[in-house]
Amino acid sequence: MKNLHPHHTKQLSYFGYEFGHVDKYELESWQKSYIEKIKKYMLGKSRKKVLIDIASGSGYVAIEMAKFGLNVIAIDLTPEAINNLNKYKKQFSLHSLTIKKCFAEKIPLPDKSVDFIVANAILEHIPNEKEAINEWKRILKPHGKMLITVPLKLRYVWPFLWLVNYLHDKRIGHLRRYDLQSLQAKFSLKVSKVFYTGHLLKVISVIMAFFVKNQKISNFFEKIDIKQENKRYGASNIIVLFESK
Repeated sequence: MKNLHPHHTKQLSYFGYEFGHVDKYELESWQKSYIEKIKKYMLGKSRKKVLIDIASGSGYVAIEMAKFGLNVIAIDLTPEAINNLNKYKKQFSLHSLTIKKCFAEKIPLPDKSVDFIVANAILEHIPNEKEAINEWKRILKPHGKMLITVPLKLRYVWPFLWLVNYLHDKRIGHLRRYDLQSLQAKFSLKVSKVFYTGHLLKVISVIMAFFVKNQKISNFFEKIDIKQENKRYGASNIIVLFESK
């Protein structure tokens, strides 16, 4: 793509490598929890409505929502992510899934054309966040819902994890962190629900997974993390469900 921001170029390289080494489609414990949050708090009994998964990445939100019966639009800028999505679409015969390669700040959709927006771990990567936020609000229908997941400001993270998080931010390309107040100010939408995830034991389980992969252990730590989802201090991420007027 022409006129790429230098940060976009770095992100394409980083995530291109990550998504290019995906062997098969499978859900991890935390991804299953995220899907359940979407179904319970965002969708309710909704079917046949339109959901857009912005910066779809590994594609699990788009895939699971298409399986659930929604008309899904998955967008991403990374060629490897697009290739994987096309492969999964064919693998699971997901005729209600549309895949587009585009910027999260410039989405080729009409105004007020989607019922639901999921933007999972993307806003912190975008150089011009205001442009992205305005674009997402533009395509959202009245009374539509938007689920945003971003890293939590370091002041709420355990101090002994500050350096680890700082280095992680630099490595993965995080440009900023957020809290509820800053997100409310930037989006100016009604807040329906707030969750805090990635507490200390969950972080420990993620580190353990680099050495030993065990689904039962992952499920155990995920259940503990869910029980703490109302606790801000000690979390790594904040999830906010917005609703448009």
